[in-house]
Amino acid sequence: MKTVQELYEDSIQYGEKVLAHYILHLLQEGHVSLNDDASLIDFSKADQQKVLEMINQNYLGFSDIKVFSLKWDDKTFAFIFASNEEEAKKYFEQKLRKKQLNCFEYPLDFQMSRGNEFLSFREMQKEHNQFPAIAGFYERSALYESR
Repeated sequence: MKTVQELYEDSIQYGEKVLAHYILHLLQEGHVSLNDDASLIDFSKADQQKVLEMINQNYLGFSDIKVFSLKWDDKTFAFIFASNEEEAKKYFEQKLRKKQLNCFEYPLDFQMSRGNEFLSFREMQKEHNQFPAIAGFYERSALYESR
């Protein structure tokens, strides 16, 4: 049995902005408590307008930063944290003085190898204070090149 508290903490950890705001609202209104079984949450008890206002105000302070893969050449990619694709492309061109070949958004929970550790982009994002920012680079191995 997962508790409301565990679900709330998970929603914050994994950036589930809507779910986190709903749970907070239901807690504030006394419709659930932290020790309740999360499967019994009745979201229909939420005041939709209040929750929407909380989300729009970003009451819980969620980051809207995403990660983008920008292709440098046939085998090199830069990963950039930015709020949108246009910002990522502009940052890439300004900092790396090169036009990208393409740009794709990656999920923040995608894991990359860095040295001897595996980290998600979500974890790497916490290492930065300002955005846009370079998350890192990836060079595709010759094993993956088409023959």
